[in-house]
Amino acid sequence: MGIFLDLIHLSPEQTDRAIGYILKAVHDHDGDGDEPHESPFIRRLIQLFMERGLQRIDAVQSELTKWQAGKYHAKGVEVPLKPPGAMVRWTEAELDLVRIYLRALPPEAWTMADHMMLVDFLFQRYLPADDLRTEAEWMATRSSLMGKVQANLDHEPSLKQADVILAALPNTAAQAAEQFLLSPMQQAVLEIGQAKAAEYVTRFSDEARARLRSVIMKDAEQKMLAVRGVPDSALQTKLFDTFAAMNRDWQRIAVTEAGNNALVGFIASLKPGTKVRRVERYVNVCPNCRRIDGKVMTVVDPADPNKNPDTDIWVGKDNFGRSASPKKRVGDELVDRTPDEMWWIPAGLMHPNCRGRWVLAEPDAHPGDDPEFAAWLRELLDPNKETA
Repeated sequence: MGIFLDLIHLSPEQTDRAIGYILKAVHDHDGDGDEPHESPFIRRLIQLFMERGLQRIDAVQSELTKWQAGKYHAKGVEVPLKPPGAMVRWTEAELDLVRIYLRALPPEAWTMADHMMLVDFLFQRYLPADDLRTEAEWMATRSSLMGKVQANLDHEPSLKQADVILAALPNTAAQAAEQFLLSPMQQAVLEIGQAKAAEYVTRFSDEARARLRSVIMKDAEQKMLAVRGVPDSALQTKLFDTFAAMNRDWQRIAVTEAGNNALVGFIASLKPGTKVRRVERYVNVCPNCRRIDGKVMTVVDPADPNKNPDTDIWVGKDNFGRSASPKKRVGDELVDRTPDEMWWIPAGLMHPNCRGRWVLAEPDAHPGDDPEFAAWLRELLDPNKETA
């Protein structure tokens, strides 16, 4: 049974956005986020980044529940002046002032501003922008370098070997440039990956904070206005849903950014002319990704004026500004998009939550561009060294 949407009353721009949003929603949920990633090069990295972020989110949820239940209320304490609640980076002293103020009031005496201050306080403690940017740089640097590892390792590592490599990699782009010989392209990939990941995690924090404030604000509003018919469990249900959404958003960042950086880092570490094969085989792979599974492409220099988008792959080739929709609206009709408007095979992932990979199309050829890095990997994984 089909469902039909009447978009005729929308403008062409609104129609295109609606179709694009629907298709994006279809492609944005490959897998459920819990199954291990297919690539051993980044599986553990994704797991660690997810765990570190989810621990922060869980701490916000746990603390919020305790504050709302009055477990931190200090009875008989004089209520101090309310601290200013500007959403900038709070110092430890400012965090202490807010803590003392909120503890002095029973939750039932909190004003709307107090409820909002609690949310800000928890995000300042557990999800501050500076800390998240550090997490993002850690993930972006190591995932990009894992692409370089894949290009210079003569075998697919076991999970144990991947852990050894991961532990030996630097934490920042600056440390990577100091420890390894990086081409200008690889350095650019590191910096771009870091900037994008930092943008996504700080945006995550801002949007999660706003979402949580809205839920608590609505609950406080209903209680202040003595709205009837609202069950006591309504807030907890909405908070559960809100934190579940936050967990999914963080998982999407982990899978998407780590995967994208590793793929682009791999392409950036291969010599022009190298043949690579796309692998898109995982749970709930979307039709667009399934279509490119097994496709062999040739690595080329991004500056090559003769590069062919149908047969070549290069750093910087992505789907930004392109559409998964085969149709667009012109006037009152849907017409076919031109090839230059459609998704093509990118150097990185096709879309958020994608789990695509590149592998060498000629496994016996090891065309990595850095013999010294390859030697470092061999020494790092030397079994005799481990037992020495």
